[in-house]
Amino acid sequence: AANDVALSGMLRTRQELADILALLQGTFSEFVLQDGAASEAKVVDTQSKIDAIREQISDIDQKLLDEFPAFQELTDPLPMSRQDVQTILGDREAIVLTLSSESYLYVWAINKHHSAWHRADLPRADLDSRVRTLRAMLDVTSDNRSAESLDAEFVASVAPFDRAMAYELYRDILAPVAHIFKDIDHLISVVDAPLNSLPLAVLLTSPPQGADTSADDLRQSDWLIRKYAMSTLPNVSSLRSLRRARPEASPSTEKHPFIGFGNPVLGYQDDLDGQGVTLGEGVVTRGVYEQVSRVANLAPLPFTEPELRAQADVMGVGSESIFLASNATEARVKQSDLSNTQVLAFATHGLVSGGLVGLEEPALVFTPPMSPTSTDDALLTASEAAQLKLSADLIILSACNTAAGDGTPGAEGLSGLARSFIFAGARSILVSHWPVDDYATSALTTGMLSHLQAETPVGRSKALQASILELLDNSDDNRHSHPRFWAPFVLVGEGAID
Repeated sequence: AANDVALSGMLRTRQELADILALLQGTFSEFVLQDGAASEAKVVDTQSKIDAIREQISDIDQKLLDEFPAFQELTDPLPMSRQDVQTILGDREAIVLTLSSESYLYVWAINKHHSAWHRADLPRADLDSRVRTLRAMLDVTSDNRSAESLDAEFVASVAPFDRAMAYELYRDILAPVAHIFKDIDHLISVVDAPLNSLPLAVLLTSPPQGADTSADDLRQSDWLIRKYAMSTLPNVSSLRSLRRARPEASPSTEKHPFIGFGNPVLGYQDDLDGQGVTLGEGVVTRGVYEQVSRVANLAPLPFTEPELRAQADVMGVGSESIFLASNATEARVKQSDLSNTQVLAFATHGLVSGGLVGLEEPALVFTPPMSPTSTDDALLTASEAAQLKLSADLIILSACNTAAGDGTPGAEGLSGLARSFIFAGARSILVSHWPVDDYATSALTTGMLSHLQAETPVGRSKALQASILELLDNSDDNRHSHPRFWAPFVLVGEGAID
C-alpha cells in the first residue's frame, strides 16, 4: 500500500515461495505413503526442494527485518523480555498485561525494578458477561430505565453504575499485583478481549460506599483514575517503537500547533441518490467504497464545529486551521501537509469494521464526494491512515467507538485505526469507547489540551487524568459524576512526557 517497490517485490516473492512450499508439502505427503525405490527418491528430492525454499523464505524474512523494520513492527512485532520492558519504563511507571483463556485470566505487572503475575479463576464467559453488563450501564443507547429508578438529584437519562461489580473486577484482576503499582503514577495497560472494551479507569480500588444513584457517593468512590494517570498500548512492543529516539526536526521547520477536521456534510442520502449514485451489490471495488449514499445518510454532527473551534482557541490558532462541512473531505486530509502538526483532531463519526455494508476496516467519516475515487470515498480507513506522514504529539478522535456499537467485548473496532496512526508517526491518540454528550466531550478534550499547554509541562496521560477529575468533581452538573460522562476517553500510545 505504501508503494515501496523493494518492499512489495520482496513480499510478492515471499508469497510465491510460500505457495510453492505448500504444494511441495502436499506432494511430499503423497510420496511418503507410496512404496518402492522410485517413491523414496521422490521423497528425498522433494525434501531437498522444501529445505531450499524454507531457506529462501528465511533469508527474505531476515532481509525484511533488516531493511524494513517498521513493516515488521506493524505486521509481526517482536516480543520483549521483562528486562527489555524494565529498561524502557520510567521510575514511576508500570505496565499491566492480560491474556484471557476459556478457563482463566492471566495478569502480569512490571515496574522499573519488580514484576509479578497471577492466574485468576475467571473464565472468559464470566469476564465477557461482566464487561457486557458494565458497558450497558455506560452506553446511552442501551439505557431504558425510567426516571423513577434514580434519586431526584440525579439525571433521569443515566442508569446506576454497578460499582460493586467494578470493584470485584479490580479485586480479581489487579489487586493481586497491586503492590507493583505502589509507588507509580502512570499505569500503562495492554489488555486483550474482552477487557479492551472497558476503560480500566472505571474500576474501583475499594468496596463502594453509599448508593449507586447518588452523585455525591459516585464522586467519592475510589475510581482507579484517581490513583493513576493511564494510557494503553496495542501491544507491549509498541512501547519500544514509541520510545525510540525521535529524529531532530529541522531548525527551519516550524511546528503547526493544531489542525482539525469535522462537521462533515451528512444526512442527505436522497439528494445523492437523485444524482445518479448507484446502490449496487458490490460496495467495495479496488479499495474504493462505492456506496457513498450510505455514508451520506449518517447523522450530521453540528456540535463538532464548536468543539473544534474551542480546541483551536486553546491551541492559539484561528479558523484557518479548521476544515469543516464541504472542506472536511478525505481528499483534503490526504493532500494536506500534516508532517509538522502538533495536535491533529478529527471530530466526526468513527465506524468499526462492518459498520457499513462492505466496510472491512475501521474508518473515519468525511463529507462524501459525488463520485467515489481511490483518493476520496468519504472513508479514511486504517490502511489509508497508515500511509499518512505524521509527527503529531496527539491525535484526537473525539467521535469514535473503540468497541462495537453494542459494546460486544473483543469486537474489532477503532483500535486498529489507532495502531495505524501510531505507525504513521503519531505519538498518541485520544479515542472514545462510546458516544458522549457534546459538553462532556468538549470539556474533556479542551481541558486536556489546556493542561498540555500549561507552563509546567505534564505528560499526555497526566493531562487527560486532570481533565477527567475536573469533570468528575464538578458539582455544577450531577450527571458528570457518572462514569458514562467522564470515562469514555482513553489515551492510546505514549502517555509520558517525551
